Amino acid sequence: MCCQKAASLYRAHFCGLGTSLHRHYGAWARWLVNRDSTFLTLLGSALAEAPPQLCQTTCCNKFATPRDLVADNAVLQYSAAVTICGLSAKLDDDAQDERGWRSHAARFGSLALDTPIGDALGLLHALCFPVQDVRAWMAGQADIENRSATLHDCARPTSAAYGEIVGHLAQVSGSPEAKPLLHQLGESLGFLIYAQDAWEDWARDKQRGQFNPLHAFPDLTGRRAALLPVLEAALTSLRRAFDALPLRRNRDLLRAVLIEGAEARVAQVSEETDSGRKHPQSPIEGTERKRSSCCDKCDGCNCCDCCDCVRFCRPGKGGGSMCDCNPCDGDGCECCGCDCSP
Repeated sequence: MCCQKAASLYRAHFCGLGTSLHRHYGAWARWLVNRDSTFLTLLGSALAEAPPQLCQTTCCNKFATPRDLVADNAVLQYSAAVTICGLSAKLDDDAQDERGWRSHAARFGSLALDTPIGDALGLLHALCFPVQDVRAWMAGQADIENRSATLHDCARPTSAAYGEIVGHLAQVSGSPEAKPLLHQLGESLGFLIYAQDAWEDWARDKQRGQFNPLHAFPDLTGRRAALLPVLEAALTSLRRAFDALPLRRNRDLLRAVLIEGAEARVAQVSEETDSGRKHPQSPIEGTERKRSSCCDKCDGCNCCDCCDCVRFCRPGKGGGSMCDCNPCDGDGCECCGCDCSP
């Protein structure tokens, strides 16, 4: 797929999800759209028998030129509800783990957003999503960490939750035969996200005196030796599940968003030094990586000068996401901007 077309397709789903959040939960909710929820939407669209319908409209700026956005549908509504419930889980977690004004702000946020959170939970219940199980797993995260459990034990709630969230796309998209593979993909992705967060947060958690399953390995070499094998195993499981999925469209884009993004984050662990930076990259390595990017699939679309910004999967800091897939977050280039300015 040409990188320019891939950027437009991603934008259509990203902004369509933002519009769905606005429609069902209020204007404030469009700011919750993120890379993981957009990936969920893309994956659901790729599994559905019919391609998503597009509508010509603007995303956020009413005076901007209308673009193609994915019209509201069952996959968008499911992703939007998951996004709202993700915010609820984050607020509950902050209320329990943080101190002072942060804890009070999280509690106030939960109370203020009681109605939209209730609406999202209602939709998930109507879709037979195991809401209570997932909420119980996430609520039990602190108890597991208080027991100073291993990385696998600590990652289990996140892994199980992602397994259910991604696995439920089989019902929402009308592809029940894909559920086992989707569940495997979600569990592997959840483990990778938790493990990557543990790696990135190690120094901060140590400074704050907070639990981290990698504290058992005080030196960088030990942490890397303990983490890389399990990351590689999860990445292999992720690849196998993805390759076997009965996707009807957009496989190349999803591979760039998911697989190549996860590979880049695992590579980041192997390359990071004691100062928190990667080993220096030689000019030859940089040239080879660019040549193997989406530029070799551009097909004369005249957008190769900015392929790196629409490849979607540069490793980035924050959020715990495996993907850097937001053409609207200002870190891209001109060819993949959109109308999402405030």
